[in-house]
Amino acid sequence: MPPLAISPPRSTPEPDISSIPQDAATIPTTAAPQALTVSVYVNKQANVGPYLDRRKVQQLPERLGPARPAAVLQHAVQACIDCALQQKAVFALLKQGYGAEAVSVSASFEGKQHLLSLLVVNSIGYVLRFLKKLCRSLLCDNLFSNQPFQPYSTVPESPEGYENGRMEAGRRPHQLGLKT
Repeated sequence: MPPLAISPPRSTPEPDISSIPQDAATIPTTAAPQALTVSVYVNKQANVGPYLDRRKVQQLPERLGPARPAAVLQHAVQACIDCALQQKAVFALLKQGYGAEAVSVSASFEGKQHLLSLLVVNSIGYVLRFLKKLCRSLLCDNLFSNQPFQPYSTVPESPEGYENGRMEAGRRPHQLGLKT
C-alpha cells in the first residue's frame, strides 16, 4: 500500500516570538492599581491666628496636590512653617515621628536649620485629621479643606451678619479646621 500523503495544516501556525525582545508597550498587562492621591485646598481668607503671617498665607497656592497623601502632608505642614511669624513656635507644635514612612519638614531659627520627621500613614483620612489638629494648635480656623473654598463676599460687621456671611460664603461643616 502506498504511504498516505500528509496534507498541510489548514491554518498557519503562530510564529515563535520568544526570542524577540518586547517592551511594556507591547505586552498586554492587567490594569495597574491607581496610586492613592489627595488634594488639600488652602483658604486664603481664613483667620490665620497668632502664629501665621497673613501676607505669606496669601502667597500659597490655592491647592496642594493632587499627590500621594505623604507628599501633600509634607507640603501643607512645610507651608505652615514657612508662613509662620516665628518658625520656632510652629515647629514646637509638631511631634517627631518614627515608622516605616516619614516625611521631613524644616525650619530656620536661632541661626540654625532644624529638621523634623513626621510619621505618615499613607491615607487620605490621616492627612485630613493631622491637618485639622494642626489648625487647632495654630488657632487658625478653616485653613485647609478637602473641598475648594468659595470666594468670600463682603461680610457685615455685626456678629450675626458674620455668621450668616460664613454660611453664605459656602462653608461646609465637613471642612477642616472648624471647631465643633
